Amino acid sequence: MRKRNLLGGLLLLALPWQAGAELNVQVAARVVSFLQPPPNGAVQAAIVFQPGNAVSEADATSIERAIGGGVAAGRASIRTRRVPISSLGTLGNYRAAFVTAGLRDEQPGIAAAAARGSVVTITSDQACVQAARCVVGISSTPRVQITVSRAAARAANVRFGSAFLMLVKEI
Repeated sequence: MRKRNLLGGLLLLALPWQAGAELNVQVAARVVSFLQPPPNGAVQAAIVFQPGNAVSEADATSIERAIGGGVAAGRASIRTRRVPISSLGTLGNYRAAFVTAGLRDEQPGIAAAAARGSVVTITSDQACVQAARCVVGISSTPRVQITVSRAAARAANVRFGSAFLMLVKEI
C-alpha cells in the first residue's frame, strides 16, 4: 500500500500541466521527503549559484520563485537561501542543495563540500549526476525522470528509503 501511495505521489508530479522550474522544485521536495532519516520541520536548502554567471543566476531566481516562502516535503518544509560558489564552506549548514545550471567547472568543489557536510545535492544537470558529483538529477522532458548517483550518495552519506529507490533510476 505504501509503495502504491509513493508511486501515485510521484506520478502526480508528472502531470503535463506542470512545467519548468516549478516542476523540478516540486519533485525535488518530494525527493527530500524520502531522505533517511526523514526530515521534520523547517529544512534549510542552499541554492548554489555563481554570481555573474547569467545561466546560474537565472536558474537560482527560478528556484526561488518556485519555492516562494517554502514548499512542503512530507512532514518538513523546505526554505532556501542562496549560497555563492565562494561560500561553499557553509554548505554543511544545509540538509539539501540545489545546484544551478552553468556550474560544470565548479561541480567537483560542490561535490567535495556536499560530501563533507552530508548534503544531498539536487540538479537538473544530468551530467553532474553521471559524473557522481550530484546525488539527484531531475529531468522534465520528455517525462519526469529522477536519477540517483549511488557513488555521490555514498560519498555524502545520504540515504533514501528503499521504496523510493525502486522507483528511480540509479547509476
